[in-house]
Amino acid sequence: MIDESIASGALAELYKRVGNPDGTVDNVMKIHSLSPESLKAHFDLYVVALHRPSPLSRVEREIVGTIVSRLNECEYCRTHHAAGLKRLLPDDRKQLADQLAAGDDTGLTPRESAMAEYASKLARHPGGVRRDDVDELRAAGLDDRSILDLAQVVAYFCYANRIVNGLGAEIELFDLGQHPHTD
Repeated sequence: MIDESIASGALAELYKRVGNPDGTVDNVMKIHSLSPESLKAHFDLYVVALHRPSPLSRVEREIVGTIVSRLNECEYCRTHHAAGLKRLLPDDRKQLADQLAAGDDTGLTPRESAMAEYASKLARHPGGVRRDDVDELRAAGLDDRSILDLAQVVAYFCYANRIVNGLGAEIELFDLGQHPHTD
């Protein structure tokens, strides 16, 4: 990984775009430093999946990200997104982030549970997803755009988890409570 302090040219410009307010760049992005095009594509997909307007709330997207990262055994993403989820949840639900990260999905609403079931199936057995699975999401109150966005969030995390695990990205030593990309 090319450190922020020695990045130049297109990479330095991308680091400014994807970096934190203090100038640091998260390792999930820095692992692409040898290919700025890959870094840009990853960041753009991340922004679309988690931050652009969607009928899915940010909380719902972070719930899915935490669950998929847990299922894919990606400690980096599970830790980051559980921390982000905890910041987004109201006080009376904050414990849900730790529960999900640990494998306890019992605190989910019926809608969130339907999303979690679909996310689990799509992440673990993508060839097994059927029309009935989509119909169950509709029955839980998701419209077609919500279902598209849900599939994109699951797919993004499967991609990110494999990049992070496959390249050995490690969690940065910073206060997860201040992580801007999960706010």
